[in-house]
Amino acid sequence: MRRSKALLLLCLLLQACSGLPLKEYAETLGPRRQLDVPFIAQQQYYCGPAALAEVAQYRGIDADQNDLAKQLFIPGKKGSLAVEMQAASRRLGLLPYPLAKNFHALLQELDAGNPVLVFQNLTFSWWPQWHYALAVGYDLARDELILHSGDRPYYRLPFSTFMATWSRTNNWARVMVDSSHLPVTAEPLVTIRSAYAFEQTGHPELAAGFYALAAERWPDSLPVLTAQANLALAQGESQRAIQVFERLLALAKDDPALWNNYAYALLAGGCKAQALTAISRAEALAPEDDAYRESASEIRAAEAAAEHCSSEGGEPP
Repeated sequence: MRRSKALLLLCLLLQACSGLPLKEYAETLGPRRQLDVPFIAQQQYYCGPAALAEVAQYRGIDADQNDLAKQLFIPGKKGSLAVEMQAASRRLGLLPYPLAKNFHALLQELDAGNPVLVFQNLTFSWWPQWHYALAVGYDLARDELILHSGDRPYYRLPFSTFMATWSRTNNWARVMVDSSHLPVTAEPLVTIRSAYAFEQTGHPELAAGFYALAAERWPDSLPVLTAQANLALAQGESQRAIQVFERLLALAKDDPALWNNYAYALLAGGCKAQALTAISRAEALAPEDDAYRESASEIRAAEAAAEHCSSEGGEPP
């Protein structure tokens, strides 16, 4: 009886939330969208593994909810933690991009053909019922979001109802993409931070793929180019690193950290004299920073790689 009363109260609250400001969405979105995403009926407490398996299969990756549950499911919690969901997606080669915390961004991704993993609290903050679902479409005329949810494929939920349940998880959502494209709502810094996790988990080749996509979309982004240059240097691709650092310095010539890293790339590329010139620029720009003096000492004491320097060094174009 108590649960029935609580659910009745929930319904009344949701009705009060109707009338979302959706008119402006129609100007930028198609009227309706329903993605052809494989549906996997979840086993008990496996909403997370099932939803992740669905988006993986949509991306052409062989994934099974039972196999994923072995990585994700925590019996004591009767569910899966969000951080583990993200880690599992990376093991599948998917970038778990954190969606902006607004409903319009969710609809934009669906309109672009990207299903969105969403986290909901189906009851109350003081009596939570956590649930993962996969948003696979929308219908603006009917004010409905379309989800693969639990054992219900293409389940239609009023926008207002979804917003109420979604807001209780601080609007948690992830767009899982492979290295063929980025989310349509992606931002440079968020993309790089998300992709950097591949470097940290021993998959620099996947990070490099997403960095390359980011560089195509934002060719003059300092965070994107810095990530590319630093990864190239870490991978021993000194000439590639030199080229990207020179492009960076053409955009931000007064950044001492860039001159510092450029100096190390030059040293790795067999350009010790040019490296010394570059590190002197870093010291001049930040004379009170001991780190650059230490870098200069290291570079002076180091033996450069075999001389095959093709960079002028010190003065990037």
